[in-house]
Formats: sequence, structure tokens, C-alpha cells
Amino acid sequence: MIHLMLKIIVGMCLTLAPLAFGDDHGHGAETGMQPFVLIARLHALPGQAPEVIALSGAADRAVQAGEPGMLLHTFDRDPDDPLGFVWTEVYADSAALEFHLQNPDLIKYLEDVGPLLDVFTVELYGNVADASVNMLRATGTPTKHFKTELGYIRDLTP
Repeated sequence: MIHLMLKIIVGMCLTLAPLAFGDDHGHGAETGMQPFVLIARLHALPGQAPEVIALSGAADRAVQAGEPGMLLHTFDRDPDDPLGFVWTEVYADSAALEFHLQNPDLIKYLEDVGPLLDVFTVELYGNVADASVNMLRATGTPTKHFKTELGYIRDLTP
């Protein structure tokens, strides 16, 4: 299942690759036009994990239905901490993140889940537009941005 998901995601990224990376695999490509990864780490307060999971499930369904720029959206439990969770999100580009941040379903989710958490942080991996990073930081969410130094998208199409 995971292999199939990764193959689908890479296929979606490859559809975007000519726009995002051109012939030089990202060197000199316009920042904000490439796919990137967001990791959000959540830690539930004692006794709140079931409600965090329920709210996260509703948010996941809303994002799937209304955000075509979200290529992957998973919610995983920390194997070492039953109160720890991680959202892993792959965005088509920076515009998709900005759309996500303005999604009323996401805004409601953050309002509802926030009081149930003692930790909520975000890590961005990739060449994300500064305006998009600033928009995320303006929410008050602690955010760390890891800018890409090098890399490529491998063509896995048959």
C-alpha cells in the first residue's frame, strides 16, 4: 500500500516536474513552484488522544475533498508516545499551502484541536515561497523551514 502511495505521489510530482524543475532538476527554478513536504508534530494532553484523532479524521476528509494541491495527507501516531502524532503533507507548490492555510475547514480544525494539545509545531522541507512561510508563521505556529540544497525527483513511470 505504501509503495503504491509513493508511486502515485511521485507520478503527481512528475506531472509538475517540468514546471517545477525544468531540465536542471531544480537549480535556478523559481522558488515556490516545486512540490515540498510539511511535517506537523502534535502532542495531545492526557486523555485527549481519541478526540484529537476524531477531529483529525474530519479534517483529513475535508482536505481530501477540497484541496487538489495536497498530494499526500497522512496522520500517524508516534510509536514511542501514545499522545504524539504527526501530520505528513506533500504540497504541489506554495500556492497549495496558502490555499490550505485559508481553508475554513482547517481553520476550524485548528481552533477545535488546539485546546487539546500541549505541542503543535511545523517543519517545512523544500523551496517554499517566503510569502507562504510568512503566512504560516503569522498563524503563531512555531515553524522551522529546511531549504533544499540539492536533490531531484526520480522518474518512476513505466
